[in-house]
Amino acid sequence: MKTTKYLFVIISLAITLQSAIAAEEAIGINFFDLANSGLGSTTCWGDPKCYVYLGGSATFTRCSTNYVPVNMSIGAGSLVFTTKKPSGSYWNVQFKLDWGHSVNFLRYGQTPLLHLRVKWGTIASGADVQIYLTDDQSIKDLYRLYNGTGTSYSNQSAYVTLSNYVTPSTSVWQDVYIPLSDFLINNPNLDITRIGVLQISGAGTYTSTNTMYVEKMRVVPSVASQYSDMIKVNQIGYLPNSKKLAIVSYESGAVSSPPTYFQVRDAATGDIVFQSYSLVLKTGADDQSGDIVRHADFSAFTTPGRYVVTCPEIGQTSQAFDIRSDVFDEVFRDSLRFFYFARSGQAIAAPYAEGYTRPAIYTNNTTCAYDYDDNASDKMYDYDPNNIGITARDVQGGWFDAGDLHLDVHNNVTSLWVLMQTLDRFKNKLGPNVLNLPESNGSTNDMVLLIKWGLDWLKKMQNPDGSVHFIVYAPSGVYSYQKISDISTGSACVAAGTFAKAYTLFSTIPGYETYASDLLTRSQLSWNWLSTHTTNYNPVSPGIGEWSYRINDDTSFRSFAAIELYIATGNSTYRTFFETAYNSTGNPITAFPGIDDGVGASGSSSYYNYVAMLTGINGITPGYLDYANTTRPVTESIRTAIKNAFITSANQLVSRASGGSATYRVPMLMFNDLYWGSSGVLCGNAYVLLQAYEWTGTTTYRDTAIDVLDWVCGRNPVSRIFITGDYSDYLHGTDHYSFYMFDHLNPVPGYLCGNINMLSGYLLQPYIKYSWKYYLNLQNAAILEPCLPWQANLCFLLGYFADDLKLPDTIDIAYLSEFSSAWLTTPADAGWNPNCDIAVPPDLIINFKDFAVLANQWMNR
Repeated sequence: MKTTKYLFVIISLAITLQSAIAAEEAIGINFFDLANSGLGSTTCWGDPKCYVYLGGSATFTRCSTNYVPVNMSIGAGSLVFTTKKPSGSYWNVQFKLDWGHSVNFLRYGQTPLLHLRVKWGTIASGADVQIYLTDDQSIKDLYRLYNGTGTSYSNQSAYVTLSNYVTPSTSVWQDVYIPLSDFLINNPNLDITRIGVLQISGAGTYTSTNTMYVEKMRVVPSVASQYSDMIKVNQIGYLPNSKKLAIVSYESGAVSSPPTYFQVRDAATGDIVFQSYSLVLKTGADDQSGDIVRHADFSAFTTPGRYVVTCPEIGQTSQAFDIRSDVFDEVFRDSLRFFYFARSGQAIAAPYAEGYTRPAIYTNNTTCAYDYDDNASDKMYDYDPNNIGITARDVQGGWFDAGDLHLDVHNNVTSLWVLMQTLDRFKNKLGPNVLNLPESNGSTNDMVLLIKWGLDWLKKMQNPDGSVHFIVYAPSGVYSYQKISDISTGSACVAAGTFAKAYTLFSTIPGYETYASDLLTRSQLSWNWLSTHTTNYNPVSPGIGEWSYRINDDTSFRSFAAIELYIATGNSTYRTFFETAYNSTGNPITAFPGIDDGVGASGSSSYYNYVAMLTGINGITPGYLDYANTTRPVTESIRTAIKNAFITSANQLVSRASGGSATYRVPMLMFNDLYWGSSGVLCGNAYVLLQAYEWTGTTTYRDTAIDVLDWVCGRNPVSRIFITGDYSDYLHGTDHYSFYMFDHLNPVPGYLCGNINMLSGYLLQPYIKYSWKYYLNLQNAAILEPCLPWQANLCFLLGYFADDLKLPDTIDIAYLSEFSSAWLTTPADAGWNPNCDIAVPPDLIINFKDFAVLANQWMNR
């Protein structure tokens, strides 16, 4: 998909279209650069940004406690290193980003450079400076501890000497560019994909004062460091007949005159295939990118192929992208396989790993100990009432909650619900062996098997009386084994509702009738337990405190369980419970922005501020959606109110994407929605939009949902794809924060990462000026952590727009031969081949409907 030929043409276009060179600097890593920060005037550069260390008789003129002075009258504002270093002494300053979380320097170019802009106030004879880079292997060490194999990695350091690159001068500023490859010459084991500390150390011996000023200290992609991402596109691509929008954006003053037209060019030949003089200037009150933004709409161009967008007047060319009907198929499959790679207790091994192997983690969870004594009077569940020596239970399996390695019940409620919706809605796009799971058997849809893994773990968390434990986790300071917590009422609600939802789906799958029946029995068992335990209960664990996400009222979870049980059984008892809860708290729709701040059927939890977010642990949102869509008899006024509330939410998303914040067209419910997990939040917003589209037929909702895909796949202020994998070049890709998959050079594809995380401004503002550009690929959870419900939301969104995963990679002569052999067969015939029943939906006969699909895909991949 991304060949050398394409790269050559794109580079050639960039050289050809240099009529107005951009002045904006490329995105880099600013350890110190006040001119490009949001900090403004300052007098100290201190913790957590840096810290001064001294030994022996060395001196360092500091401000405050061990901080480096900043003099705003020198250059654009400079660090001041005023030092002495007699024999036998030392001084050094450690500079960190975000409290020392590691950074992947290769995300800023394949040949990155350390850029220092320096000048001297006084030059001491014998004075020199060494610059160290130290990587951070703590996650790899922890990973081995989780595995029970101890630690074997250690942080590596490498250094260069400044005098090898510059001669000190008190009269002129000098820009010094040090290739990071020079550090690797010093120590080839340095991992520049995980740099945690940049250190400046005194070298040589000098007893007179040496004063060095540093105006900039950055990692940049090149000496020119020219910004080349003024044209943002969905780097995965566009559907032929969908909306296609590129964004042309740059900071004020970056170009001498604004562009007036744009072109779409063939990525292989450079031929112009579409041109438009409609570059629409946009402004938005919510935009915090600092950019001037124009929209380049090429929806009218529908021809499949691989293309780039160019603006010849400013010499800019976008990343290459595809236009084709199956453009989202590969990433859809990868996004589903995330749930295989996130498995606990199972080795990720060939041939299922597809090149991304890892050992099993927590195989000892077959005998997982409780974190409390069974006779503890303050615990709700007595796991050994007869005192016969029970100390552990089998809870092996399940999916790791996020980048870390705990497993909790609540984080599965939205995840499993959305995955079941994905199966129910898009099962005809999937099929046996599509996901290459260890359980794949050639006859069962792989999505069934993927979901069953999660359900089977949930079964293990349930007790014979119907109660359900909340979490499986590693105790503080202990990594090689986990413990299981006490039960919670919320967990029993999650199990009851999820099992009931699964029963409704699995009972329609041939061969799963008995399995489905057991799920319904388990659902009713937990409901019956809840009926005798009507007070909210959250477990408390040693040294941690109260579990269960600060839920102080589980009414929303009970309502979710009641809705799903009613849909599964038709028993009016469950309907009555939900509708009574719905009507008992005043305005029943929970805190839809602009409508109500009441509690409604969601109880009084303050963990989520509004119910329209289909993400996280909020079970009532999918419950409301199922109530609104069920064919069971319901109270129509409640159904209508729920639908209207979601449509109101969808209208707000449309408004924020096309009204005041129309610049980058990001469908947010609130202006500050870009925070931890915001990619998943946006994908949940897309679900709401697609639901509104299906209720109303208004295509604006569907088109706004596509805006989410465009944003996540690169049409954003930092021009990055927030999904791991080889969908673009390395520079425009992303890493993920994970304790179980951490190879940044060969990342597991399909992981939805965080986002630009504008609310991290209190951490990153000293380094980058505009909050929508805070995204630095820091290896911390707030920027890059995946999470089960966020990932499930991505799966549904991609599945909605994907084509058909059952088709082979190439529809060619070989496939035509296979198809011909199956012509006009049905499952009753010897020549039947389900892989050739490719019409959507399949009709259990290989006929002209399938041939039409084949013809449409012919030689298209």
